[in-house]
Amino acid sequence: MFQTMSRSDVCVFLAALFLLPHDRCDAENWPGWRGPNRNGVTSDTGVPTTWSATENVLWKSPLPGIGTSNPVVWGEKVFITASEGRDHGELHVICFDRDSGDERWHQRLWGTAPTLFYGRSGMASPSPVTDGKRLFVFFGTGDVFCFDLDGGLLWQRALADEYGPFENRFAASSSPLLFDDLLILQCDHYGASYAIALDQKTGANRWKADRPDVWLSWSSPQLVPNGDRVELVFSGSERLDGYDPRTGSPLWRVRGLARECIPTPLVGHGRLYVVSGPNGTHLAIKPGGSGDVTDSNVVWKNERGTSFVPSAILVGDRYYIADDKGIGSCLDAHTGKMLWRKRFGDKFTASPVAADGKLFFTNEAGSTLVLDATQVEYMELARNDLNEEVYASAAI
Repeated sequence: MFQTMSRSDVCVFLAALFLLPHDRCDAENWPGWRGPNRNGVTSDTGVPTTWSATENVLWKSPLPGIGTSNPVVWGEKVFITASEGRDHGELHVICFDRDSGDERWHQRLWGTAPTLFYGRSGMASPSPVTDGKRLFVFFGTGDVFCFDLDGGLLWQRALADEYGPFENRFAASSSPLLFDDLLILQCDHYGASYAIALDQKTGANRWKADRPDVWLSWSSPQLVPNGDRVELVFSGSERLDGYDPRTGSPLWRVRGLARECIPTPLVGHGRLYVVSGPNGTHLAIKPGGSGDVTDSNVVWKNERGTSFVPSAILVGDRYYIADDKGIGSCLDAHTGKMLWRKRFGDKFTASPVAADGKLFFTNEAGSTLVLDATQVEYMELARNDLNEEVYASAAI
């Protein structure tokens, strides 16, 4: 894989697409998985519409090994992870200069418990996350690292050593979440599943919630405001679970998801939007309540156009998704009504992003479909080919 950038209409490929707005001084940071709100959407404007493998390229740089974490951007720095070696136990955290592509620092690490992994991602599926002071990195081996933004190691944890190796066929793939002074991880697998909150400064446990009736999933946790409280949600094992993020205490659950979950829940319009597949369903859910709230809190559901890997995206009153086989769908976010379905072409692993009234869908062949998100009808603006395989989601 490689990275690219243009100096005017800037776009970077760091195992995934990184689109930089014209006015870089005021650009919003992309601090973790799916951006500032974990939904793939940014308020940035001036985001480029067209590029190619040979046009608008400012820089590109080789990456060691493989990985599908999305690039993380804070200020002038871009962070990416990768893994390599026989068991992909050789782990990499790399910081690039956003404008020049120069490598600022490179940490080479060793995983403590290599396990089964996906051939396209190795142990570098989870995306890092930063608060602008520290960078938190979680690998498929179960190792957690905390660095300062200059690459100094502050602390580390080996969760697989402490609580058992991750027993699933794709290694740990859930991306960490920051809440107040906590780093929250979803650790669902064939073995003893759990969620855990670590102290951001020290790495010490703040709480650990065992999930004994949950088996493997690769979804990432999400936060949803609900009145005067914030709720933490996990998607997996045929249901969505709501927790208290400060204590790890379970609050509620909604049944109806597929057995294995990868997409991350979305938040908008006072609801949670959840998809699971490949033979699952889309659900719009009201947060809150106690116990099993399936009958009272499901607003709508639609079984068409579900995905196994890519997450959905919510822009205004419309909900968009590309399934793994390359079929795109647009649903009314309030009713779940299907507005249109189109064949986008090729297969998809990456999740879409949106900015400046545009939607970006990048397929496995490295072609990005750009759509006009301001129109109800399907309106294609561009198709941009990299001639390079892309499996990771974009950053803007």
